[in-house]
Amino acid sequence: MSLAIILHKRYFLFFLILISFSLVAGGFSGAALKSHLLATPTLDKKTFPQKVQGQVVQVRHYDDGKLHVVLEKLEFFGNLAFPGPSRPEKIRIRVNKYEVLPYPGDRVQVRAGLSPPPPPTMPGDYDYGRKLWFDGIGALGYAISPLEIIKEGTGRENIIERLRLNISEGIRGQVIGDKGALAAALITGKRDGLSDKVVLAMQNSGLAHLLAISGLHMGLLCGSAFFFIRFLLSRSAHLTLYYPIKKWAAVAALVAGAIYLGLSGGSVPTLRAYVMVFIVFVGIAADRRAISLRLVALAAMLILLISPEILLSVSFQMSFAAVVALVVVYEKITPWFVAQAAGNNSLIRKTGLYLGGILLTTLVAELAIAPFALFHFNKLVQMGLLANLIAMPIMAFWVMPWIVVTLVLLPFGLEIIALIPLSWGLEAMMYSAQTISDFPGSYRLLPAMGLTPLILMVVGFLWFGLWRLRWKFLGLPVLIAGIIMAFMNRQPDILVDNGGRLIGVRSAEGDIMLSSLRPSRITRARWAQNFGQEKAKKWSGKDDEEWIKCDGLGCLYRPIEDTSLSNSLIALIRHERALSEDCQTAEIIISLVPVEIACPSARLVIDRWDFYYQGGHALWLPRRQGEAIRVETVAGTRGDRPWSPMKKRIWKKPETSG
Repeated sequence: MSLAIILHKRYFLFFLILISFSLVAGGFSGAALKSHLLATPTLDKKTFPQKVQGQVVQVRHYDDGKLHVVLEKLEFFGNLAFPGPSRPEKIRIRVNKYEVLPYPGDRVQVRAGLSPPPPPTMPGDYDYGRKLWFDGIGALGYAISPLEIIKEGTGRENIIERLRLNISEGIRGQVIGDKGALAAALITGKRDGLSDKVVLAMQNSGLAHLLAISGLHMGLLCGSAFFFIRFLLSRSAHLTLYYPIKKWAAVAALVAGAIYLGLSGGSVPTLRAYVMVFIVFVGIAADRRAISLRLVALAAMLILLISPEILLSVSFQMSFAAVVALVVVYEKITPWFVAQAAGNNSLIRKTGLYLGGILLTTLVAELAIAPFALFHFNKLVQMGLLANLIAMPIMAFWVMPWIVVTLVLLPFGLEIIALIPLSWGLEAMMYSAQTISDFPGSYRLLPAMGLTPLILMVVGFLWFGLWRLRWKFLGLPVLIAGIIMAFMNRQPDILVDNGGRLIGVRSAEGDIMLSSLRPSRITRARWAQNFGQEKAKKWSGKDDEEWIKCDGLGCLYRPIEDTSLSNSLIALIRHERALSEDCQTAEIIISLVPVEIACPSARLVIDRWDFYYQGGHALWLPRRQGEAIRVETVAGTRGDRPWSPMKKRIWKKPETSG
């Protein structure tokens, strides 16, 4: 402590470096401790369908009638034995048939096949297995028999989750269709009832942020509660003159936010939103400035202290990027806004300032989250300003106030009184989202950008936004460098999936072309998205495609002209009978079967054993003579982590290149 005080007074720069390293070390230590304490047991291989019993923890009821049920306190039947480390303690099962909707606390039975959490679809892609690991889920399953409830819960198990499901199903039962599903999503956080059409329209129009309960929803709800309660208290002259009704209203708004936090499931994004709102209203109660970058940083530190893994989630990144950008901008322009509002009280001027505020807020937020949207989704929404200009007033002045009324009426069973006008506003929002998403050019898919440009943009923006000294301008070149590099990222020339069943190659037009449209739909969609395509097509391998020729045993691929291998052959082998010939002519061998013969002409040989031990592969062919072939694997990019233990080779593949 004394060292820090001395450095702060005499050597401010060294003090900053010391604090930065301390925070980084604390963050890594917290993440390592969380991983060690969690230690989720994970299934290591697929199992045949067998009878499973477990207690329901969570239920997701989708619009097509299917369920996702999370079970714990498991009991397995049959001949399959689970060793201790690989026996999951919590699983999630997809159920197509059930007679009665299960509730948290019920003990159920189903016949289901289980599989380990999935790895990324390609090197560097989103790791869904990591999320499941931190959620405590050690296996995924699919039911082949109807779900049976063998013992109903007492109602005391997981009361909050049971209440959320009851409220969600009650709302969807009273307001039919997507309106009811959207109302349930905004009140309970359960979005599983929304149709894919509505979700896609909200995403393509730039309104997807309205689906996830975050700072906007929590702020509007607590703000509405604050306004109503303060308005009611102000009707009494005695209370207004002699008591701090503003502070009372702030405390009441926090209570309303806490109730909303519990009903919405208490997810980390919602918790982050409540922490921010909590700080704001505590600032109001303490007569301090409610919003500042210090308070934003404090909220981020508290969230990361509780759940350090959330740093890698898109919700954390996008929400805090938007908040930081808005605070930075509004700290600069708030005096001007206040002066403009005070100078003229006409309705036209106030309306103009309000609409201008929405436009500015949307523009700043869209620019702040754009790098993360490009990195995670490869999608650039181009009409988000128009969509938010229409939807935000509806959300702020109609939807959220009626949600507050719905929550007040829920205990009395009178929520339908508020749900009917609430559904009108939701219908208007969905209509505007669908109309705008149908416009040509409402969004644009772009090829994926790398991690380095994202880091440069974040560092450059934070350096420029957080500092008050002149050296803040040093962040601008870093930010610009990141933007330029984002559009220079080169996509792989060849992709192979984790199971060694699907191959994708880059065509002369730069699109991804697939060997088949049968394997995993998720893998095909992610590969197409990575290349900025709506869908990936299958190559024909016939005379109309000069760059690839196929027969029943495999394909011969000639790379596009901008590689140093443009006159060479790459063999994509599906059957072992093609090995003897292709190993004599091809420079690169990618075989979906084991290669156990020498390939003297090959610079690189990748076969089924490599896919088994290292997962999916991505190859970048050299652009200039003398460059090496760059190869990345799913196992290599994941690393040897608790949620992704590497498979150990006990058999060494023979040398196959001369």
